[in-house]
Amino acid sequence: MSNPRFPHQCRIYRLEGVTNFNPDGVTVELYSGVCRKSGSDNIRSFSTGSNTTGKVDISDYRVSMPGIIKGLQKGDLVDVTDLIGTEKELRVVNIEATQLMGGGTAVLCNVSSN
Repeated sequence: MSNPRFPHQCRIYRLEGVTNFNPDGVTVELYSGVCRKSGSDNIRSFSTGSNTTGKVDISDYRVSMPGIIKGLQKGDLVDVTDLIGTEKELRVVNIEATQLMGGGTAVLCNVSSN
């Protein structure tokens, strides 16, 4: 069944055990399934720090999944396939979980600097 709210496919994963001797590490898959990717013209995550400078995370994409995805962390990687193609190794910079409308998870991602 096609869900127009989540027309894309994504995979969220983490690389563990990466060292100079093992640059690939071990891939731990956290989620694989439907999602919705939206571009970020002005998506920003604001949080104030303990000093006056605060912090602003600016993201390139927002990726939303149905349901709550547990165990996600900043720095995890996302591959998203939409109608244009596949964007690989987007880096998670912020995670939002909501219980509205059955629950969902959204992550703000930056294009990998690798």
